[in-house]
Amino acid sequence: MTRIYVACGLTHVPTQDFDEYVKTIHEIAASASNSIPGADVKYALVNSDPQLAERAAEEKARLCYIWDRRMVEEADVVIAEASFPSTGLGIELQIAETSGTPVVLLYRDFGHNWAPRKSYVNPNDEGHHELQVGDGFITLMALGLPNVFKAAQYDSIEGAVSIVRENLSLLANRQAFDD
Repeated sequence: MTRIYVACGLTHVPTQDFDEYVKTIHEIAASASNSIPGADVKYALVNSDPQLAERAAEEKARLCYIWDRRMVEEADVVIAEASFPSTGLGIELQIAETSGTPVVLLYRDFGHNWAPRKSYVNPNDEGHHELQVGDGFITLMALGLPNVFKAAQYDSIEGAVSIVRENLSLLANRQAFDD
């Protein structure tokens, strides 16, 4: 059975985007489940956040880390929706990298979720430098992870679903070839 973890950053999703973002995560998970017969798909909106709501406040952070880490460690592939900045998502990506788990990174331009170009001056050379922000959606450090199988921008829920299906098929074919 293939185990898939759908990672996402929910904390800093603006209120006006939250409902659509949550719908996108649910659709990505459904697509992953439908793409690979018998796949076990897990993600925070279903497999940890509702359970955390039932716990005492002083337990939540520890349990969130334990449960989400376990889902990443047990996954054969991670699909990461990375449209909004998230420390937790960054941690999950690093856990996946340590395990050698392939990651499909998805992101969408919501019109206000990109980092603009910035410049700075260093005291040692007083030269002007441009902060390296790539395209401004996903940090270059995350894009540079060696286990990133694909990084792709989408423009609709249907586009995200298409990217998920295509890349899960490619990963499944690669796995069959490697076996």
